[in-house]
Amino acid sequence: MPHVVTRASRLKPGQVAALLALVHAANDSLTAILGPLLPTMRDRLDLGPTALALLVTIFTVSSSATQPTLGAMADTFGLRKFAAAGVAIAAVTLSLVGSAASFGVLFMLLTLGGLGSAAFHPISTSIVGGPSSKNPALAVGVFTAGGMVGFALGPIVILMVLVNYGPAGTAWLMVPGLLLAGILWWVLPEYEPHGTGRALRILDRGALNRQTIALTAVTALTALSFLSFTSTIPLWLVDHHDVASDSPFLGWTVATFAVSAGLGAVVGGFLAPRFGYPATGGVSLVATGAALVSVLYAPLGAPLLVAGSLMGFLSYISQPLTIVAAQAAAPSAPTAAAGLVFGGGSGLAGLLYLGSGLIQAEFGLEVAIATSAALLVPAAMLAAYVLQAVPLASPGALAPSAVPSAEDASGRPRSAA
Repeated sequence: MPHVVTRASRLKPGQVAALLALVHAANDSLTAILGPLLPTMRDRLDLGPTALALLVTIFTVSSSATQPTLGAMADTFGLRKFAAAGVAIAAVTLSLVGSAASFGVLFMLLTLGGLGSAAFHPISTSIVGGPSSKNPALAVGVFTAGGMVGFALGPIVILMVLVNYGPAGTAWLMVPGLLLAGILWWVLPEYEPHGTGRALRILDRGALNRQTIALTAVTALTALSFLSFTSTIPLWLVDHHDVASDSPFLGWTVATFAVSAGLGAVVGGFLAPRFGYPATGGVSLVATGAALVSVLYAPLGAPLLVAGSLMGFLSYISQPLTIVAAQAAAPSAPTAAAGLVFGGGSGLAGLLYLGSGLIQAEFGLEVAIATSAALLVPAAMLAAYVLQAVPLASPGALAPSAVPSAEDASGRPRSAA
């Protein structure tokens, strides 16, 4: 069932959505710490391609694959507590990544930081894209854009700290996250638990079905191309173009990609009700693969930044569509469904990236990047098929008349987005 508010927020509904977008930006600015630091950590800790891929995998899996379970637990035990605690844990552990003196410590920090971030994401998407939102795809798109703005600023800030204060200076980046975690605890509304008291039962019976499984596969292949850009392209720039491992250009490459991805998420929310979810999702994914390959042929400098920006923009057009479709396909467990598709799919992409690391070691970075681009073709075909089958995934389905009332049968207000 949809979430029911038991204690009103200290903020208005629109302010809650804006706050969550701001927290998303702060959280994801720290989740961007790994990509820009990979060249530095490779040199400082003497790590090979497989070890680097393993770090990317464990961080991606812990921050994503755990979202279905954490989302279901939040549905059962309380969204507010999980959201605030997750942001705080991520802020502390990820800010200490730059100080890690060994592979083992780095592995532990990335695992804990990923779990903290994972607790926040499905909760927030279920709030902003809830039943009272007139256009859930657009609402989730705006929330996503907030995260991508943070993901864009993160590499720039992290590399500035690295150049001026050294790797240990990243510890100061925990301060904004801790402050925002306290604000979330104070102002978020309290929601009625979803009732069984057994998180895994909610996940199995409510969120897991053929449609959400297919959407998870689409997200996995899309997220693999995302990882190929944010994690492999910085290494490729250092090796292929002789860019310095602490060069600001690495940060700007990821930043322009992320800003464009956030814009793509918003545009996807506008396009889907007009042109249909299947066409919007399928076409954008095919175009994403072509754009990723074009990055490999773009000259260093502005042309490469433009190619990366185009790839980012196209890759995130389908992201809010799949989340909203997942929630529509599993109305009895919307948070767990969002966690399964976005989190589970991204976690699966992390496992696939471990295979990409093996390809990198055996055949080179370019072959690994091209492989992830080619996999977007079956992803597009599957997206077009499954989005056609989900009730909300059609033109006009998100019109205000199709949105459920803001009150449930008992007259109590539902969560506002």
